[in-house]
Amino acid sequence: MMQNNDILIISVKPEYARKILKGEKTIELRKCAPKKVGKNDFILIYVTAPVKELWGVYKIENIVKENPNILWENFGEQTGISKQEFYDYYKENKSAFGIQLQEVKNLIKHSIHLERLKNLIPGFMPPQTYSYIDKSIINYSSLKELIS
Repeated sequence: MMQNNDILIISVKPEYARKILKGEKTIELRKCAPKKVGKNDFILIYVTAPVKELWGVYKIENIVKENPNILWENFGEQTGISKQEFYDYYKENKSAFGIQLQEVKNLIKHSIHLERLKNLIPGFMPPQTYSYIDKSIINYSSLKELIS
């Protein structure tokens, strides 16, 4: 099997990033599914303003696509949000996507600030929702070890 060179990087608000790190949120919700990654690929959690840091590396357990009602029934308790917040987020959407997270590698004690990230990952820009980076361009041995 060919190894995927793409790593998914997602932007997460600080309050949700904290819940992910505490294990209170084990599924990350999205309105569209990432297509270049799947089970056992890596995902980097970039925490949005005011934090602007990379806080974690995770392995993708699975990417789930469901009707929002079914996704809530099956994973509601793992979302880290209320039922009202969930339905406000998906409003008119017919499909809901969840990225199940596993093997949390918490970087909070050694978080990487945005300015440093731009040096370690050439061309890095915080994604609006998510984006991909090629593993081979990462110039930081500690981060490379976590994603191999």
